[in-house]
Amino acid sequence: MQGLLQCMMRQVAKVEKFKHTQSPKDCLHAKYHTPTCATVVGDDQWGHLQVDATSLYLLVLAQMTASGLRIISTLHEVAFIQNLVFYIEAAYKVADYGMWERGDKTNQGIPELNTSSVGMAKAALEAIDELDLFGAHGGPKSVIHVLPDEVEHCQ
Repeated sequence: MQGLLQCMMRQVAKVEKFKHTQSPKDCLHAKYHTPTCATVVGDDQWGHLQVDATSLYLLVLAQMTASGLRIISTLHEVAFIQNLVFYIEAAYKVADYGMWERGDKTNQGIPELNTSSVGMAKAALEAIDELDLFGAHGGPKSVIHVLPDEVEHCQ
């Protein structure tokens, strides 16, 4: 979890840009070289916009944190996770490449709105809302907030 977080944090500029453009070319990469956290393929070489994958990361992070594990250790990481929540709030409405990484059912790499992505986004947003990422050792600065309207729109 921490390794993937470090890889995604190197893509903070893409997270910010995507929130404004909602272009698949500006989204988080879906593949990383584990030892270096470098991206594996270019922006145009893979269907990187996979809302379900980013949402699954947030969902598992929320579940592990709620169980008592301490994964997030700095306020910088908290801020990035909060930013990922905003990213998902913007991304779940955008056609993505889905869990099969191929886009629409013709496997031509054309993104479409996937129910698996919307469902995973809803589950992640509900699980992480008002969660203190520092657990019992946290406070107001380490609590994640989700806009209630965005969760309702996922239904």
